[in-house]
Amino acid sequence: MYQVLFAEDELLVRLGLQNSIPWENYDMELTAQADNGITAFELFQKLRPDVVLTDIRMEGMDGYELIEKIREIDEECAIIVISCLDDFETLRKMIPYKIIGYILKASMSMKEIYDVLQETKDYLERTGRKGLRRKKKETMSLEQTLAEYLSGEGEMPEWNGEKHTGLILDFYLEDTEKEKINELAMKFIYELVNRQVQGSILVETGEKEFCLLVSGRMEDVDEKIERINRSTEGFLGVRFCVNTGKREPDETLRELYLRLQSRRKAEKPEERKWDRLIQRAVYYMREHHEESLSLPEISGILGISPSYFSHLFKRETGTNYVEFLNQIRLEEVLKDLQNSSDKIVVVAENHGFHNPEYFSRFFKKSMGISPAKWRQQNK
Repeated sequence: MYQVLFAEDELLVRLGLQNSIPWENYDMELTAQADNGITAFELFQKLRPDVVLTDIRMEGMDGYELIEKIREIDEECAIIVISCLDDFETLRKMIPYKIIGYILKASMSMKEIYDVLQETKDYLERTGRKGLRRKKKETMSLEQTLAEYLSGEGEMPEWNGEKHTGLILDFYLEDTEKEKINELAMKFIYELVNRQVQGSILVETGEKEFCLLVSGRMEDVDEKIERINRSTEGFLGVRFCVNTGKREPDETLRELYLRLQSRRKAEKPEERKWDRLIQRAVYYMREHHEESLSLPEISGILGISPSYFSHLFKRETGTNYVEFLNQIRLEEVLKDLQNSSDKIVVVAENHGFHNPEYFSRFFKKSMGISPAKWRQQNK
């Protein structure tokens, strides 16, 4: 297969051509992409591709300089210029560099691109360039292996980053949002996310959903998530729901991932529209509801003042913090009253109701009957 390097600073153009061209029809493989001339030249030196498809106007090093440098190293590499510049003087200056074809973005058609690629293939065959014959991959990529591991279908890969990954961001869409985008849009989203959260590993975990494994601490996670959602909403009209989880001591990545999945199932649809800070608070409340979780304590965990947290919580949820926390506790109590044989006072204590009299009054006010009678009717 002939190896292709694609240098283009416009993400949508890059993604569009990457996915719409049947490269294998021309015995080609898109090996590497770059969004600026400097990166493109570094990749060229490292990979020595057979074909370079390049824009002219790019940051750092323009296409004209890139072509000059390539020709100093490789006189036979096939070069195709794609540009928004209808600048015949610039194109005329490139004649000595043996350019296979010129494509103008404003007027290009797929037929024109296919014709240039066929001409390129014919040129490479005439010059006797054989291209690289790569061995078929015998092992999956780290991302694919991690996807199997998180789903429970595989083992944790040997990966020295595992012990340093302390945070998972679980991205998913409402069903109605999934219908708005296709595979090409998801590729755009993946590239966008990788740019915004550099150093993370993106793992596809389902249909139009994925998670990020993030190393170290990321204090500005909410800001990055909001920036991603502003971009996806602006370009594609969708917003992702995001669950964020930090690893507990001795917790594996898969255990953390499953914890986030359980949290997602417990989540009510209206909660996904709340402020990210309140979503985080509610996530924490669900996971630590059995503790004596005071308002000053949880506001301190979030890094905001108790008065501001109280105001924001009431504005977003329509109820105050203590009432909401007790409702979470009550939901868990009801599950245990149905499924366990523990004494009622023990069940209540296990879920954060440390005062039996208060629990009994709260239960009767909420459910209309006593805990004992409710259990009898619902066993």
